[in-house]
Amino acid sequence: MEKEYHILSLSGGKDSTALAFFMKENMPEIFEKLELVFYDTGCDLPETYDYLNKIEIFLNKKITKVKPEKSFEHIFHTNFLIPAPHRRYCTVELKVKPSWKHIYKKIEKEGLGIFNLYIGIRADEAWRKGISPKTEQEKKLVNPKYPFIDYLITKSDVENILVSKGILYPDYYKWRARNGCYFCFYQKPIDWINLYEKHPELYKKAMYYEETGLKSHGEIFRWCSYGSLRDMIKKENLEKIKKNQTIIKQKPELKLIKIL
Repeated sequence: MEKEYHILSLSGGKDSTALAFFMKENMPEIFEKLELVFYDTGCDLPETYDYLNKIEIFLNKKITKVKPEKSFEHIFHTNFLIPAPHRRYCTVELKVKPSWKHIYKKIEKEGLGIFNLYIGIRADEAWRKGISPKTEQEKKLVNPKYPFIDYLITKSDVENILVSKGILYPDYYKWRARNGCYFCFYQKPIDWINLYEKHPELYKKAMYYEETGLKSHGEIFRWCSYGSLRDMIKKENLEKIKKNQTIIKQKPELKLIKIL
């Protein structure tokens, strides 16, 4: 019988966390053999690392933290290019490559087998791209699994899992819309402002990367469509972004009117 590995990739976000709790309760025989893995970019928020510690305590299971061979700092100072939607080298270098290296290390140490990778994509977002092995070798090794899609688990179910288990959401959700690196280019302007106020040292690091990259390559691309990070925190811009966010929050929800 072919050896089987079971790995759940934890991001420190709500969905992958809820999946770990879901599997413990509904798939106990797999959970017992399951390895929880966090691909540590070194660029996550302090709240993410706090939440991971909390997960370990609640699940009574150690999380394997896998670091990239080269840090973001090293990669940036090699090419002086900041990550962007058209060059997401951050994902490739800090997460994808380390994940494959982790798999090959396990093969070397424990033997060849099939890697069942459990991904927290929900039923209400089944269109999202999960793991897509590219080479024939990768396709033979990896078996992507989506328990939330199989069990029709949606966003509201995820919320119920986190609340019922008492772990709740990571603290960064109080001021930020998404999980990920502190300099993620998918952040909204208000997320950047909140980063500046919550973690000014990280905002300044992001500002340094942006300005150094711009200076080195003369690029127009900036991490936020609103403008440069330095300009964003000028008093008049900061107040404008906050005011705009307040208007959006106060805007009433649109309701569909059924036409008879």
